[in-house]
Amino acid sequence: MKTTPLNLWKLVFYLLMGLTITLTSCSGKDGADGESIKGDQGPAGIDGNANVITSNWKQIQWSDPVPSEGNMYLDVPEVNLAEFVETGGLVMMYFQVTSTESVVTYALPFMYKTASLSFYTQTTDVADNIVLNMKDPDEQSIYDVQNTESFKIRYVLVPANVADQTGLADNIPPTFEDAKFLLGID
Repeated sequence: MKTTPLNLWKLVFYLLMGLTITLTSCSGKDGADGESIKGDQGPAGIDGNANVITSNWKQIQWSDPVPSEGNMYLDVPEVNLAEFVETGGLVMMYFQVTSTESVVTYALPFMYKTASLSFYTQTTDVADNIVLNMKDPDEQSIYDVQNTESFKIRYVLVPANVADQTGLADNIPPTFEDAKFLLGID
């Protein structure tokens, strides 16, 4: 019989302790306004994708093509392209092929049978451009890929600091989906 009152006293003691702690514990409103301890500034974080620039998907439109070769000049109004590349910025291009079954993207340069797609940057007195170039010695596909929803291109401009941090300079993502994931592009 002595164990029952002892257990009851323990229960009452623990309930009073819990009630006391609950009633006397601090709330977020306790303390004087403006009193806080500030620590030192932490190191800068890795830059996000705020400075990564992407174009929209564009249909291919050749400027004065010949049957075996075509060039498309893409204006890049977002940056001074020559300065961007000179300071280590990375230019990536993707080629999208849409069929009734799927949509597939490829990083440039890209080859299919005898056709090749590549790109380069060009600086002139008039403008800085990305030049899309397609060659096909069999003279069959240059005109087939232009002005159609089935074949499109898109550029991605990655600032030098982001390219260095992500290792893109040494390993271009093979598809645009991979680039989106790596760079956090919407």
